[in-house]
Order: sequence, then structure tokens, then C-alpha cells
Amino acid sequence: MRSIVYTSTQTRPITDTELAQILAVGREKNTALGVTGVLAHKGDNCLGILEGDDEVVGARFDQVRRDPRHTNVRVLLDEPIGQRAFPDWSMAFQPLDPLMQQVPGFSDLFAPGQPSDPDFGMTRARGLLDWFRRHPLAPLTSKTADEDEAPRTRAINGAIIALHDGGVTRFSLEVAATHAGMSVAEVLEVFPTDRALLAATVERWTQAISEPLAPLIAEKGTVAFMHALLTAHAEEPALMELLAASLATAADATVDGADYYRSTYRRFRQMIRDGLTSDVREGREPATMDPIRGAQQLLALYDGLRLQSLLTADTDLVDAFDRAATRMRRGWSEQYEQPSFWDIPVADPR
Repeated sequence: MRSIVYTSTQTRPITDTELAQILAVGREKNTALGVTGVLAHKGDNCLGILEGDDEVVGARFDQVRRDPRHTNVRVLLDEPIGQRAFPDWSMAFQPLDPLMQQVPGFSDLFAPGQPSDPDFGMTRARGLLDWFRRHPLAPLTSKTADEDEAPRTRAINGAIIALHDGGVTRFSLEVAATHAGMSVAEVLEVFPTDRALLAATVERWTQAISEPLAPLIAEKGTVAFMHALLTAHAEEPALMELLAASLATAADATVDGADYYRSTYRRFRQMIRDGLTSDVREGREPATMDPIRGAQQLLALYDGLRLQSLLTADTDLVDAFDRAATRMRRGWSEQYEQPSFWDIPVADPR
């Protein structure tokens, strides 16, 4: 195996959303290639580490060299390795929004308390990363001190941690407040009920994951966007459980927050419809596909598979979606005909 450590300079400022999209797409691509490592950003400066099979790492680094977003690409280290120093591919950068840290693959390598003992720097790559972390320009991530975060954001972050630990059934304001480092009274000042806190958590958590992926609709199409979204959700089972609970709440119009969840779902459905309309216009999907019906089918697949993955241990969420969506798109190219092969004759009652 081979490890390449490099530095580069961004050719233009990149927003949090763009960085998070790079993370989502890069994480999926590198995972498929068997490449692990880290990409760290501070301002215009980047430090990247790539690990994996020799030829694959070399080809991946050539793509970095050719990427127009990078310039002044310099190799600090290129050497054979016996084992990986990084179990997966992640990314560290300085987000303005603390919840951007909830994007799967984000690594807060530069927060206080990260290890710096000799075991952490068993490889030269780890040593370079540790140096980068302790450099005067660090930390790469922002707002690590609780007192610098607004109470509303702190409460939501506490709720996310509580949901990770115990799920929706064990969630309470007391548990969320403990994880947020707040008193229950302080949480109640910004969220009067646990349902209000959960609703805000759904909004912020889903936004943190979906917004960075939204540009994929225009770039690669709606199905590609939903594939990326499911990939992100597959790494956040606590979020999928929360979303399933919110759908159950939305089904009962008498429950507080039901209208909010219904309107949120309708907005998401409209986003899928609009995306499919654009796909037809741009030639990514066939003109024989009705975006309204196409959205119904995609959402049935999307919602059903998420529910199955929560209830079964053998559901590969992303693979199942890809297979079914591929067949669905093939069907969109055909003119619809009312099926008759399952019609059952009704006996004459006379």
C-alpha cells in the first residue's frame, strides 16, 4: 500500500455548503476505490492524506493535481505503508454553522482533547497531521467552547447526542439538557416542550445533511441526489428513526407539530418534483416520465427502504435503492399501459 501527504491552495474561496458537498461526494468515491485518509482545510490552505493500493492512490492524487480548485499542489510525503493510519476517509474544515459537523465523514480533528501521544503518531502521515492540528493556524473547526454557542443551537446539539445514545423512545428534555450542558429551565426558555425541541432538531439535522447535497440535483439529477441522501442517512440511523417518528406524528392531525411535519414533507416532495421536471428538460430523464408520478414512485421507494432498514438487519439501503431506481428509470422510458394480468373476475352475485 501507499500513502501520499500533500498540501495545496484553493484557487477561490469555497463555502461551507461546497465543502460539505465535496465531503459527501469524495467520501463515496474514495470508499468505492478503497482509498482512506483525510482532507483538512484552513482558510485557503489544505492538507491531504491518501492511503490505499499503490496505483489507485496515484490515480486519485493525479485527479487532485488536475482539479481546478487546487493550485500549488506539493507532495510532502510519498511512501509505502504496511497498514492504514486512517480507517476511512474524512474531512476537517472550519464551518460557520456548528451543525455542519453532523455531516457524515466530518472529522473534528482539531478540537481540544484530541490525542497527541506517541501512539497517535505511529506513522509519518499521522505525525504531519498532528503537527497541522497543533500549528498556530489551528483549530480548523470553529466554536468549540459551549459559551460561544447560542442556547438554541446548544439545545439542538444536545438533542442530537441524546438521540444518538438512546433513540426517540428514551428521549427527554432532561437527557437533552444534560448533553447540552444546560439546565432543563434553560432549554425550556427556547423550546417550551420536548416536541418543539424534536421538531427543531429534525429541521436542523436534515438541513445539515441535505443542503450540501442539493446541488447534485442540477449537476447529476434527482435520482443521484436521493442516492447521496440515502447514503448519508444510512450512516445516521438515529436520524432515520427520528424521521420515522416524525412521519407518525404527521399522520395524526390532532398532535402538536403535525402541521409542521406535513408541510416539511410536502416541501421535500415538491423539491423532488421540481428536480424531475428539470431532469426531463435537461434530457437526464425521458419525456415519457410524469414528474408528479415519478416523485410519488421515488418517495415510495425512498421512504419504504428507510423504514425497512430500521426494522430489518439484512436491508442494504443504498444497494436496494440503486437496484430498484435503475429498474424504475428503465420503466419511465416506456409508455404506461393499464395492467390487466392481475385482474380477478368478480362472481355474479345473482
